[in-house]
Amino acid sequence: MKKILIFIVPIIFLLYSCNEELITVVDEYNSPYDIKAIASNNAIYIDFWSGIIASDFAGFNIYAGTSSSFVQPDSAIKNASQTYPTITGSNHARTNFIIQVPNMTFNNGTLYYVSVTAYGTNNLVDKKYIETPISTVCPVIPRPEGTGTGTTLSANGQTFGNIDITGGKVTANSGWGVQYFGYQTNFNSIVNITNNTDASFDTEAVYAVNGLYVFKSGNQLAKIWITSANGYRWAYQADASQWWGI
Repeated sequence: MKKILIFIVPIIFLLYSCNEELITVVDEYNSPYDIKAIASNNAIYIDFWSGIIASDFAGFNIYAGTSSSFVQPDSAIKNASQTYPTITGSNHARTNFIIQVPNMTFNNGTLYYVSVTAYGTNNLVDKKYIETPISTVCPVIPRPEGTGTGTTLSANGQTFGNIDITGGKVTANSGWGVQYFGYQTNFNSIVNITNNTDASFDTEAVYAVNGLYVFKSGNQLAKIWITSANGYRWAYQADASQWWGI
């Protein structure tokens, strides 16, 4: 006699009861990071990294003024159409941006503060826009810059050092000290001087074409980038005590 095995498989019905709702999904923006201020001659640049994948990302708001307190977005610099963002763009890749601060007049020797945020318009949120919070405010003082020739190092009427090509060294004049920052391909690779005590500066440094040097005397700073055997680029800060930048 054959036996028949019967398997009983339970069937489970899952019943869900839900209310119909409109769900709003808003992509978050990552704040710009590694923000730096770069001084120039009656001008300021802002250097930062950003990479935002949100489709409604519209660009960056730039903030600048003689006070470090900003109100978002009212304190942001408006674009040529008198709207936001200050700089339009939709680059979603992780990118290093270096942008000259537009639509403002800057004076050499005056202390300013700058910052940057990511900005976009979105009708699904109450404010109709999305903006990252201000995370970093950078001080910066514009200063004169120019070029020079020869072995005597001068900037803005100040003579502070000499080049000895035969001896392979750069020397600081009496009352000045020098720091060597190595071979560089960018004049603004050094913006702030973290070791700004007198003890951090020497009387001489090794000579190198494309070498970058900072000289100090009291609160004065001079930056020299040797661009050839007979030429250099300079910047001069008469009083760097408020931010130790050049």
